[in-house]
Amino acid sequence: MIDYNTVLQTLVVASSSIRGADQQMAEAQLKNWEAEKGFHYHLQSVYINRELSLQVRWLAVICLKNGVEKYWRPTRINAITKEEKLEIRKRLFMTLDESNNQLTIQNAHLISRICRIDFPVEWPTLFEDMILIMDACSHEVNNSVVKLNNLMIIMNQVLKILCTVRIGKARIMLQTKAPILIPHFVKFYHLFFDQWSATFDVAIMEVGYMFLKCLRRLIADGYTYQHRDKSVQEFMELSLQHFQKLLLLHETNPLELLERYIKCYVKLYYNLVRENACAFGLMSCSINILLTLLSLLQQKAELIYNLEVEADGSDFWEKIAIKSFVIMKSITNFVFQEQRSNIVKQRNDKVEVDHCVELLRSKFFTVELVESLINLITDYYLKLRPTDLESWSDSPEEWFNEEMAVNWEFQVRKCAENYFQDLSSHFNEQISTFIMNKIEQLGNDNLDAISKDATLSIFELSANSIRSKCNFYQLLVDYFIPQALQSNDIVNSKLIKRRVCLIINEWFDEKGDSNVRVQVYTFLSNLLADSNNDIIVKLTAVQTLKYMVDDWEFRKRDFQKFNVDIVKNMLELVNSLSSTECKIFILNTLSVVIERNTPLISNELLIETVSIVPIFWQNSNSANEMIIKNSLLRLLKDITISLNKDSHLIHQIVIPLISVCCDYKSEFYGLLCEDGLELWSSVMKTIDSAGVISAKLSDSQYLQMLTHALVNMTEVLPLVLTIIRSYFLVTCAILDNEYGAEIFTVFASYLKTMKDDAVFLTSSIIEIAIMEPDTETNKEVFYNNLTKSRLFQEIIDYLIRDSDNPYCEIKLCLPILRVMIDKTEYFISNITPFELYLLLRNLVKFTRNQFDPKVRKLFLLGLLSLYKNMQYVENGAILFAETDPEAEIEFKLQQQDKQSAIASVLHHWVTAVIELSIVFVEEIRENDDGDLPVYHKHTAYDDEELREIGEEVEDEDKDNEYVQEVAVPVSVERERFTVLVSGDPVHRVVFRRALRDVASGVFNSATLQQRLGPAVVEELQRV
Repeated sequence: MIDYNTVLQTLVVASSSIRGADQQMAEAQLKNWEAEKGFHYHLQSVYINRELSLQVRWLAVICLKNGVEKYWRPTRINAITKEEKLEIRKRLFMTLDESNNQLTIQNAHLISRICRIDFPVEWPTLFEDMILIMDACSHEVNNSVVKLNNLMIIMNQVLKILCTVRIGKARIMLQTKAPILIPHFVKFYHLFFDQWSATFDVAIMEVGYMFLKCLRRLIADGYTYQHRDKSVQEFMELSLQHFQKLLLLHETNPLELLERYIKCYVKLYYNLVRENACAFGLMSCSINILLTLLSLLQQKAELIYNLEVEADGSDFWEKIAIKSFVIMKSITNFVFQEQRSNIVKQRNDKVEVDHCVELLRSKFFTVELVESLINLITDYYLKLRPTDLESWSDSPEEWFNEEMAVNWEFQVRKCAENYFQDLSSHFNEQISTFIMNKIEQLGNDNLDAISKDATLSIFELSANSIRSKCNFYQLLVDYFIPQALQSNDIVNSKLIKRRVCLIINEWFDEKGDSNVRVQVYTFLSNLLADSNNDIIVKLTAVQTLKYMVDDWEFRKRDFQKFNVDIVKNMLELVNSLSSTECKIFILNTLSVVIERNTPLISNELLIETVSIVPIFWQNSNSANEMIIKNSLLRLLKDITISLNKDSHLIHQIVIPLISVCCDYKSEFYGLLCEDGLELWSSVMKTIDSAGVISAKLSDSQYLQMLTHALVNMTEVLPLVLTIIRSYFLVTCAILDNEYGAEIFTVFASYLKTMKDDAVFLTSSIIEIAIMEPDTETNKEVFYNNLTKSRLFQEIIDYLIRDSDNPYCEIKLCLPILRVMIDKTEYFISNITPFELYLLLRNLVKFTRNQFDPKVRKLFLLGLLSLYKNMQYVENGAILFAETDPEAEIEFKLQQQDKQSAIASVLHHWVTAVIELSIVFVEEIRENDDGDLPVYHKHTAYDDEELREIGEEVEDEDKDNEYVQEVAVPVSVERERFTVLVSGDPVHRVVFRRALRDVASGVFNSATLQQRLGPAVVEELQRV
C-alpha cells in the first residue's frame, strides 16, 4: 500500500535535474503506481503542498492530469474509485492563491478534464460552486485579485472544453447555467475595467481580461438565442462602448494588454456572427458594431497597407482587419443569400430571421455604404503591398508558393479578395458598372502599376457575377493580352502579365473558341520564352497553362505547334528553381502536358525531358526535397505511356528506379512504393516483346517484389493485380515458378474478401493464363499451381455459396468455363459431385439471365464441353429431383462412386443445357469461323482499360470531337491482348457445330434421349 511519503520521495528523485539510473527507476515506479488505489490523491497532496519545490509540484500535477485523462472514467480498467475522486474534487480549488502561473494553468487543465467527464451527472453544481468561490474571493482583503485571476483561468479552460461538446448533456446543461454566470462575470468585468482604466494597474488589467475572455466564450457557445437574453444585450452594448474607448486609448498608449482587449472584443463579435448571425443582427448595438469595424478598416487602411511584416507585433491591425472582413462577409451572406435553412432551428425562428434580414438591408446595407465599401477594398486592400513587392523581388519562389497555398482567412489581401467576390455576386448591378468604369480608366498614364493591378484584380474576382455584362474573349484578345505584352516599364510589365494570367484562370470557360485558345497559348509561350520575364511571371504562366491544358475543352491539335517550345522552356525553368514546391509544381504540370498531348509530342522531346530525372533524383535526397521523387516517378509514368512501343529507349533509367522504389528493403520504399508500382505498370503495358522483359523484369528480385507488394500493399491491390496481369499477357512462363505458385496462394486467401474491382482483375488474370496457346509446357505448371494453391477450389466455393453479388459471380464463372473447355478432365477430377451439382445449377441460372451474346456463348460452350466425352455421362441415373432438399441430394450422391455420381449430375442438367443451346442457335447467325460482330462489342464483364483492338463500344461516336481528343495510340498490351483474344473459342468455335458434336453423343445414348424427351430430341435433330 503506497502512502504520501513514498510518493513524495519518488517524485523528488524523478524530478531531479540529474539524469541517471535512479531517476529512470523512479519514473518507472510512478508509471506502475497509476493503477494503484490512492495514488492520484497523494499526487494532489504533493501538488497543493506549497513548501515543496516547484519541480516536484510540477511533476505531481502533470502526473495527476495525465492520470485523470486515463483513469477518471468509471468504465476504464483500473479506474479511480468513486471515493478517491470525491476527495480529489474537494481540493481542486485549494491553490487559488498560487503565484506560479504555469502551475495554475496545469491545474486548470486538470479541473477542465474532470468537468468534461463529471459535469453534469457527478458534479451538477459545478458552476454554482465556482460562483460561491468567486464571491468569497472578492470579499477577501489579501490576494483577492490573484485568486480571482486564477479562478477565471480555470473557468476559461472549463468553458473551453465544455463548449466543444456536441454529444451528451454537458453542452445543454451549460446553456441552462449561462444566465446564472453572465451577471457575475459582467459585474466583475465592469468593476475591474473601471479600476484599471483609471490606474492602468497591470494585475487588475489581467484579471479583467480573463473575465472578458470567459464572457466571450459563454456568449458565443452558451446560448442558442443570445439576443433574447437581456444580460447579454446589455453586455454587448457595454462591450461596444469599451471597444470604442480602447481604440481611442490605443492611439496614444499602444500597450500589449490593450491590444489583447481589442482582439478579444473583435473575437467576441466574430464568434457570435459565425455561431448565430441572426442573433448578432438582432442585438440592439449590432449596426453600431458593424459601423465601428468599417470605420476601423477605413482609418487603418493606410497603416495596414504599409505594415512591415518583420516588425514585432506589427500584424495586430492586420489580424483585426481580417476578423472584421470575415464578420462583414458572414453578415453579407446571411442577408443576401437566398437559402438560410441551416439557421432556422424552430418554426418561429423564421420570423426573427426575416426581421433581422430586413433590418440589416434597410439600416446597414445602404447604396452609399456598399459603394464606400467597394471603394475602400479596391483602393487599399486589393493592392499588392510594399511587403509583397519586396518578397516578390527577394524571395520570388517563396512568395509564389504562399500566394498559391495561403488560406484566405490568414492574409488580409486574400480575405478582402474573398469578400469582394461575395459583394460582386450580391451587388452585381452596382459592381458591373463600377468595374467597367475602372477598366476604361486603365489607359490613364497617371495611374501607377499597383493601382492598375488592383483594378485588374477586381475584374478577375468578378468572373462569376458580371460575365453576362461583357464580352470577355474580345476584351482578352483586344485589350488584356496586348496590354500585358506592350508595357515597357519593368514593374508595370510584370504586374500586368501576372494579373492577365490570373484573369484567364478565373474567366476562361467552355465558351472560349479554338482561335482564342491559340492566342492564349501564344501569349503563355511568349511569357515562358522571354528571358526578361522574372520567375513569378513564368510560374504564373505555368499555372495558367496547367489550367488550360487540363480543361475539358482542351484540344491537343490546337496546342501541337506550341509543344516543343513550351516543354523546353518549362525544362529550362525547372532547372533554374530552388524551391521544392515550385519544382514539384512544374514537374506536375509537365506530366499534365505530356498526358494530354499524347501522341503528338515527339520521342526526342520526351527523351530530353527524361534527361532531367537523374540529376533531380540525385539532388533530392534531403528530407525536405524527397517528395520531388514522387513527381519524377509520375512524370516518367506519363512519358513511358506516351512513348508506348518506344518506351525501351528510357528503360535504362526507368527499370532500375522500379527496384529502388518497390523493394521493401529500400530506404525509399515507404514514400515511393505506390508511385513506383504505377511506373512499373506503365512499363509492363508498353514493353514490346517477351525478350525485352526477360532481360530484367523477370529476374527473381522483381518477382519477389511483386509477390511482396501483393501481400503487403492491399490498399492498392487493383494496381498490383494489373501488373501481374501484364506479366501473364507477355507470357505465363515468367511465373512458372515458386513466385507464380505464391501469387495463386495469395489470390486464394484474398478471394472471398476482395472488392469487385479486384475480383474482376483476378478473374481476368486466370482467363489470360488459360487462353494462352498451349505451345509450351507452362500450361501444366499453371494447372498444378491452380490446384496446389487451392485457388481452383476457392473459386468453386465462391460460385456455389449464397451470395447477393451476381455481377462478380458471373465474372468468376468465366475462368471456370474456360477450364471446362480447355481441360475438361482436370475440371472433373478436381470437383466433387455435389459441388458440380451446385455449380451447374448456378451456371444454368446465369445463362438463362444472361443476354450478352458473347458471354452467353462462353457459358454454353463450357456447359456443352462436359457432354462431349460420353465417359462422363455413361452410367448416369435419375437419383433426385430439382425440388429435393440439398442435404438429401448430397447424401444420394455420396452413396455412389464418383464417376457414377458425376454422370448422374450431368444427366440431371442435360435438358436445361440442350434447351438453352437450341434457343441460342436459333437467335444468332455466326459466320463460317464461328464469329459474329456482336461478339466484339464491349460488355459489362470486359475491362475498361484492356480492350480488343477494333472492339466496338456501345454509344461511342468515333466522329465525336471528345472521343477523338481522348483517343491515344493502341498500347502494346492491347495488341498482345487482341492476338490472345483472336484464339478465343467464342470467336473460333462454330456453336452449331459444337452442339451437333454433343447431339451425336446424345443420339447414341438411350438414357439421355429418355431424359431429354421426344420434343427436345426432335428439335436437336433439326439443328
